[in-house]
Amino acid sequence: MCSIFVHYHIMKSYQAHLSSTNIKNPKISGNNEVLRSSAIFPFIINDSLDTKILFMGYWLIKRNIKKVSLNISIRSKEGILIKKSVQTINQVKAFSISLKKILKFKSGTKFKSGSIELEILSDKNMVYPYPALVVNYQGKDSSAVVHTCGRIYNNRKDFLENNQQKVLETGIDIIPNKDFIPFFSFVNGKSRIKKSALKIKVINYLGEEFTKIIILKDLKPYETKFVYFLNDNEKKFLREKKATVKIKHNFTNFFPRFLSGNIQQNFYNSSLTHTYYDTSKQKDKNAFWPNPNKNIFYDSSVSFPLFKNKKSYTELVVYPNFPKCNVKFNLEIYNNTGIKIKKLNSVLKISNKLNKPIYLDIKKILNKDNIKINYKKDHLIKLIVDGNGKVPTRLKFGLNLGFKNKFDVPSNICFNAHVPNSKVLTKPGTFKWAPILNKHNSYFIISNTSNLKNKNKKANVVLNFWNELDSKFLRKKMLIKNNGSYWFDLNKNKKIQKFLKNKTGWVTIQSDNPFVNGWYVEKSNAGFIGADHFF
Repeated sequence: MCSIFVHYHIMKSYQAHLSSTNIKNPKISGNNEVLRSSAIFPFIINDSLDTKILFMGYWLIKRNIKKVSLNISIRSKEGILIKKSVQTINQVKAFSISLKKILKFKSGTKFKSGSIELEILSDKNMVYPYPALVVNYQGKDSSAVVHTCGRIYNNRKDFLENNQQKVLETGIDIIPNKDFIPFFSFVNGKSRIKKSALKIKVINYLGEEFTKIIILKDLKPYETKFVYFLNDNEKKFLREKKATVKIKHNFTNFFPRFLSGNIQQNFYNSSLTHTYYDTSKQKDKNAFWPNPNKNIFYDSSVSFPLFKNKKSYTELVVYPNFPKCNVKFNLEIYNNTGIKIKKLNSVLKISNKLNKPIYLDIKKILNKDNIKINYKKDHLIKLIVDGNGKVPTRLKFGLNLGFKNKFDVPSNICFNAHVPNSKVLTKPGTFKWAPILNKHNSYFIISNTSNLKNKNKKANVVLNFWNELDSKFLRKKMLIKNNGSYWFDLNKNKKIQKFLKNKTGWVTIQSDNPFVNGWYVEKSNAGFIGADHFF
């Protein structure tokens, strides 16, 4: 039993996270081994919407593990186990699990919701207790995605490691579109919760706050809950602009990273993202990340693609999830060959505690400064955060890649700026991977940008494309210059389209440069963007 408002959501410090992985501690062994890696997702299926789980057999490449076991448990909304299966993953290929197909959903039957839990079991260390899985809400006109967020703890040690600090969940957008309802969702853990309360604080673009309390009674073990936290009348508080929310709760028997988004009132389409830590009240030494060498590193940086279609936009969201600080944001614009087009200093300054979400429309910023961009070419935006030697450790952004047509439902990707870590300089390269949804218009963008002030090297990159049929792959090699990028459009790559055979696929990216990263995008001509960052 949980009493009301005893706890906030509790988190593992970022420093502890690095210590538990091979980023900071490459000789992990013994009691730190992760032999169970799991995820649990709420699902919805109806005539127009299917929930799919997408993944590839990356353990065989990245961890050199010959095989892993996959346990799948599907439960009803009330938490009753309705289907269980076990399979062996012993080849590298794309995998797609359709809830409609597994549950033999028939057209015209009732709307269904519940949960799907996936447990990866191995006799070799997998390092991370959460696997690289993607949940895909495939709607009538949309295909929304987000990576693993909620999970059931492995053991008491796992529970204790992730319960070091008490925080709320935040960092998502509420869109003002009248036809859409904001939600967050979760699957309860193994224990019944007789009564729980959620304190919902909505913050609009002006910094005005609206608070309500939602009481949840008798949450059964493994019960799935979708919380639609604003009604039509309450939504007027948004003043026709995007807003955000902070969620105070007392859940401790599962990892409460909420699956969230905005769903159409008729449940035909949805967006997807996940919530993130609110560290705005954090005061301990872990609240800020010191720059280990200001001569070598920027305090923090990240790069993201600039959408170029006339109806499209690129919007960077800064959420009020971090403590009082003094930082400024600088932007640099690069073409795909790494040539700098322009640098804009201090596009945003924060000198106090942020109390509202800030939405930076990149195209408007460029137009205001009379920066001429050739939109026939691909461009990358590099964000450099200057905090005079330190930045908030959990500086959280949203990336809204949007396309205005019949609908306007952007990507709302949750991500952090990269803080400098000297250990990364010793890495010989990096391995990244991402799905190709192959539903509407599939893209991915690979970037070679770093938080080094200079001397980031070029990147030799090998791409392998994988399909659902077998372990054969297509290979492509390239060189990406410093601050350059590579843009892949599936519709312009007929050979790979043919290879995927109208099914999903994956791309793996192996590079000799540890700073290579990227984004994948599914653009619907109806105005929906599903997207996320690479694994």
